[in-house]
Amino acid sequence: MHEYGKLVSQRRPAMIFSVDLRKRVVAAIDNGKHVDDVVETFDVSRRVIYNWLELRQETGSLEPKVGYQKGHSHKITDWNEFKKFAENNKQQTIKSMRIEWARINNKSISHSVMQRALKKIGFTSKKKHLATKKLI
Repeated sequence: MHEYGKLVSQRRPAMIFSVDLRKRVVAAIDNGKHVDDVVETFDVSRRVIYNWLELRQETGSLEPKVGYQKGHSHKITDWNEFKKFAENNKQQTIKSMRIEWARINNKSISHSVMQRALKKIGFTSKKKHLATKKLI
């Protein structure tokens, strides 16, 4: 489709379809309807249909997958353990906390990961307070 001379994509954002719709689409395929006709009738993509057929073959169900990890692999997985660690080492700098974490858990983590994790559990960055005397 063109809008003001520019090509506009027809892609829709990813969405979760109801189990009822999934069942009706797969039933139409099972009853011998051609994939192109099902795409037009139910307004879903061919890839979605094939994914649902594959899901049914693997799991025996058309229920959406749940419980899978979202995002990149996480360096800190036990947040209760990390909270105790942070409480016990709250007087240390992030640099020395990283070293201690690596010693205890045999996992090294970056400065930014430690900083984000501390922020996530409510710890704030250390402020450097220097007692200075004004010279007159």
